[in-house]
Amino acid sequence: MSFDWAPPLIGVTGPPEVPARAPQTQPYRPDTVIDGWAADGFAVRAASVRGPGHRASGVPRQDDFAVATVAGSVIAVVADGVSNAPLSHLGATMVCRTVVDYLLRADAPVDWHDLLRCAGWALVEYAGRQWGETDPQRAETLLASTVVVALVRPDGPGRAVAQLVRVGDSAAWRLRDGGWEPLFTTLSDPRDELLPDGVAALPRVPTDVDPVEVVIAAGDVLVLATDGFAEPLGHGTGDLGRLFGDGLATPPTMTRLAWMLDFTGGSWDDDRTVLAVWPEPPGLP
Repeated sequence: MSFDWAPPLIGVTGPPEVPARAPQTQPYRPDTVIDGWAADGFAVRAASVRGPGHRASGVPRQDDFAVATVAGSVIAVVADGVSNAPLSHLGATMVCRTVVDYLLRADAPVDWHDLLRCAGWALVEYAGRQWGETDPQRAETLLASTVVVALVRPDGPGRAVAQLVRVGDSAAWRLRDGGWEPLFTTLSDPRDELLPDGVAALPRVPTDVDPVEVVIAAGDVLVLATDGFAEPLGHGTGDLGRLFGDGLATPPTMTRLAWMLDFTGGSWDDDRTVLAVWPEPPGLP
């Protein structure tokens, strides 16, 4: 069966495509990462794709994700390195790994504020190892990253309950019958929780961290993403919302998710990452 690998067009045709430049970074960082599996009553798919803007300029992919299982639950993490922090791609990776490590060891109930504090402190510690000073401002300047975290627990056959927290503008939705229900309200962070350029990101942590809780029933999909997907998605009623609403109705192949995420059109040129979780009834692959 043939397959058209040309990226899906969203909206109007954008500027002419510029040949991708190799990322100017060490250590090596791939342009695109995909993952997916089924276990413990869940199916998971994730992809992170370097946006056209970074491909053209040689900037590495600043998004990252991590996904794991613990005691029958799914840990899902998506992070987006702040664009003007030159090592934020490393920051995003450290944040994802720190969150997963924390939740693999955490007792219930999870201390969500401490989780985010530890993720932020991982950036400060890295800056200390590299430059000999544990200065949070140094970590902000070089490594700042947003994060959205979900802990998805089974709640009967084909049903789950998710708790979510975030710092910054990475987002989450419950996708139901093609409709996108946002799980976070508009950002309203106090000034002391913003970086100097007005961006909310780790290592700064909100004073109050209250998780959002949502039921994910059979047929629903929990979707986490960076703003490179969230901004063109909007309310989910346009081309991108329809493409992913149809494409995530059931778990797609990992390569198809990456293909959908490599959309082109308009002025959307940021890195984009999507992580989706389905509660699977017993007996389904």
